[in-house]
Amino acid sequence: MFTNTIITTATLVIGAFASVAAEAQPSNHKNHEPLNGTAQIHYIDGPRDDAPIPRPGVNLNYGEFALVVIDPQNDFLSPEGVAWGVVGESVIENGTVENLERLFMAAQSSNSRVFVSPHYYYPHDHNWKFEGALEKLMHNIGMFDRTGPLDASSIESTGADWLNRYKPYINDGKTVVVGPHKVYGPESNDLALQLRKAGINQIVLAGMSANLCVESHMRDLIEEGFEVVIVSDATAAAKLPGYDGFEAAFVNYRMIASDVWSTDEAVAKISGARGTLVNVSGASGIGLDGFDPVSFFQSEKPINGSPTIRAQHAGATYLFASETSKRTFLADPERFVPQYGGFCSYGVSINVLLPVDITTAQVRNGKLYLNVNADILKKFNADFEGSVSRANTNWPGLFDQHAE
Repeated sequence: MFTNTIITTATLVIGAFASVAAEAQPSNHKNHEPLNGTAQIHYIDGPRDDAPIPRPGVNLNYGEFALVVIDPQNDFLSPEGVAWGVVGESVIENGTVENLERLFMAAQSSNSRVFVSPHYYYPHDHNWKFEGALEKLMHNIGMFDRTGPLDASSIESTGADWLNRYKPYINDGKTVVVGPHKVYGPESNDLALQLRKAGINQIVLAGMSANLCVESHMRDLIEEGFEVVIVSDATAAAKLPGYDGFEAAFVNYRMIASDVWSTDEAVAKISGARGTLVNVSGASGIGLDGFDPVSFFQSEKPINGSPTIRAQHAGATYLFASETSKRTFLADPERFVPQYGGFCSYGVSINVLLPVDITTAQVRNGKLYLNVNADILKKFNADFEGSVSRANTNWPGLFDQHAE
């Protein structure tokens, strides 16, 4: 049980929707395949016709992505929270509380990074001279209130505290809790800094509330250069007569983010995210010794890339001789990267990882193969099909054993 101050006007707004929220029932969350040839996208408890716009998708790279959860706090997600009367119906419809826990569990099980961006208000924040509509409401009802930035002793079991069921995940000693955002977006906290310092460039985003803090975080993180996917049923929003915050957010998620996933999809992708195993040059992480990967396919001899024209893919940084070459690569990276992470192809065929000599590079059957030296290249080519078959068989095991 926790307490907070609720003024009369807020009580009227919240009370008007409390009975509706209490009657709503949790819904099932499943993935949905295209129906009747029409592309579908997960929406609350069933499929929805997708928008006729690109859906880039996100392939999670282990070590490069993080689960970012916004405001997993009592005031939003507990029936005793001061905002429950307006968000509770949406929280129950989406199964938000349960779905957030599933995301926390998936991240913990896969040893993936987790960041929490909380919302706190201190006494001095209540002296602001002007506010937006919902800022004013939050201040009026004492939402996320704490006694001060240096006093955490009084937060336990208040509206600003985490839901109890999330505490084992957030308080695990690994989760990064960044400074509080003060309105909706992370511009006023250190989220982007902490993500950059951890080497994160992909974000799986969830939390509360959909059309306010989550959408604002999405927009800012995308502007900061992160690749962002939204877990739509691991969020929720206020419902007012004629105003559905979740629907407003969902439309913008689909039009702005790289993808929109259900919790089922997100859990599967987080759990299945693999590390990287790629042969690079020292701390610089340069692949193919700095040669332009596209040039192996388009020139008689490989061409040195420029240090100023570069792109990252699957744990390596590749250099390019021109912007045109870079664009060609980025349109289909898997076509141009070397087989077996750039390690010696013959070595992989005998189940060991060996370095390579770039002069052994050859393109056969539309794929780039490298070997450790000229003699090993001859052995590899003496039984090319057999060598490739054995290497293809061995590579998954080597990857699982050595990937980071």
